Amino acid sequence: MKRLGVLSVLFVAILVCITLAYTTDIPETITLDILSKRYGPVEFSHSYHAEIAGDCASCHHHSPKGSTPACGECHEPIIVYHYDPTKKGGPDLGLKGAYHRQCLGCHKEMESGPIGCTDCHERVANE
Repeated sequence: MKRLGVLSVLFVAILVCITLAYTTDIPETITLDILSKRYGPVEFSHSYHAEIAGDCASCHHHSPKGSTPACGECHEPIIVYHYDPTKKGGPDLGLKGAYHRQCLGCHKEMESGPIGCTDCHERVANE
């Protein structure tokens, strides 16, 4: 009987640790608008993608375990107009390049999702 009590406490402790490790405040949608002078905002279904990825580290790479910083916390909002998908790079790639490499790379690998410019972006009329 004592063993059952110890196992029950251990089980509850594990459940609490798992619950604390995985945050539940995942934003439903994120609006990406760093290029708002050229393109309309891109509505990104964060919760849908988090569910598909199954692991936050799939996108929030190089982050300490349990940490999910926003992309812009590491990648500078450098405007790189001619994105080169073959270019290797870390945060110096810039936010736009990071989004494109991450999003397009996954969509191509999964053979699903938008991969063309106007699939996500709507061109804004010049003033």
